[in-house]
Amino acid sequence: MNHTLLHQVLVAALVVPVGLAEKADQRSATGAGLRLGEGTWARCDLAVFRKDRAGASACSVLGPPLLAVEVTSDISRAIDLGPKKALYERFGVPSYWVVDVRDDEPEVVVFELGDDARYAEEARVAWGETRTLTRPFPISIAPDQIFARLPRRVAPRRMIALSEQVTTHAAGPDLPGSEEPILIDSFGRRWPTGAEKVELWDGCPVFYGAWDERDVEIAARAYPGRVVRLDQPPGEPGTMTVLPGPARRPGPEGRGRDVEEECRDVEEHALDDGEDRSRRPVEVEAS
Repeated sequence: MNHTLLHQVLVAALVVPVGLAEKADQRSATGAGLRLGEGTWARCDLAVFRKDRAGASACSVLGPPLLAVEVTSDISRAIDLGPKKALYERFGVPSYWVVDVRDDEPEVVVFELGDDARYAEEARVAWGETRTLTRPFPISIAPDQIFARLPRRVAPRRMIALSEQVTTHAAGPDLPGSEEPILIDSFGRRWPTGAEKVELWDGCPVFYGAWDERDVEIAARAYPGRVVRLDQPPGEPGTMTVLPGPARRPGPEGRGRDVEEECRDVEEHALDDGEDRSRRPVEVEAS
């Protein structure tokens, strides 16, 4: 079973127990589009929300849901447990579940907002275990029962490995010349059609996939004047973010200061002393 099908099976397996547990004034939707703010739109695998928060379409939600559920992939795992978790926390999503499918026995990690408006890990429910939760409704979580029909042997996922000898072609073939037709392989793996998921975070488009410098350059041409940032080493699963272009801000001594310069300062402080500096993001500013 490939990962896309596995992902669909896992989400579908959650629909019935969540739907049976939800309260009369609640609704659930798969593939829900969450409008968390004017500049932030996120797509989650499963959401539970109040009926009065339903948007115009069947799977759109206005504001933070009561529960957001993400099923990890090789591309999204680090995002779901890091920046995506921080995003949901910042916008006040009370409950957040991550179904981690790292191996043949998925586990469910449950985060809940505390009185300090920060997520705490409420439970980590492994295969063969059961945990009863109360938010956003009473429900018993037992991965081996919910995902009982999951094949015991999952087909190996296609991993993208980098080496010192091969780095520029790890994420797929080049796009053909402008006079040539685009073939399926490049269409499915180059930006933007190769994206696993697309979201908008604080006015910045975020594309999930396995990207390299070629995708950064393509996106930079599509977003002139903005900065396109690869959020992990080229070819590795993760995200590519389109940031606002450099803007000048008055400094304490009257000197203009670039927004991107400030962002780089934040990243410098965030790096641990032992972290490999070679893993810094790749950025391209479109002309």
